[in-house]
Amino acid sequence: MSFETVVSKILDSMKEEIKKEENILIINNDIIRPIVEKVIDNIYPYFLGGSLVFMTMFVFIFVILLLNLKICYS
Repeated sequence: MSFETVVSKILDSMKEEIKKEENILIINNDIIRPIVEKVIDNIYPYFLGGSLVFMTMFVFIFVILLLNLKICYS
């Protein structure tokens, strides 16, 4: 038996085990969910800061447009 066939059989076996519902739940609850929560916790301040910058720019653009309209029509 060659190394390639052994590896192929092992990978096929792993693939079948991962497809089982109980193993999918374990992977989702114990591996993927904690990683996603940690990433969201680390990125959250950047989303908050980015949205704050965007809202500030929107307010400034609105104020500038209003001031330009006031200058044009007075």
